[in-house]
Amino acid sequence: MIGNSELIIVAIVALLLFGPDKLPELARSIGKASGEFKRASREAERELTEEFKETKENLNLKEIETKFVEELKGKKE
Repeated sequence: MIGNSELIIVAIVALLLFGPDKLPELARSIGKASGEFKRASREAERELTEEFKETKENLNLKEIETKFVEELKGKKE
């Protein structure tokens, strides 16, 4: 995690590199990119959770199917 001293150093370097006129624009761009990244991360997590849930349900269906077929075979004999 970035501490306060590292954050101050980054701010000073950014001020020297981009100047005071470009810093607000740069901060907005970084904030927007950070928000988009967080949104994409949440969406990916939601999709993966849904896929795992569906896969788990399918595995349970396979297990139920196997037991059902075994029961039917047992009744035929």
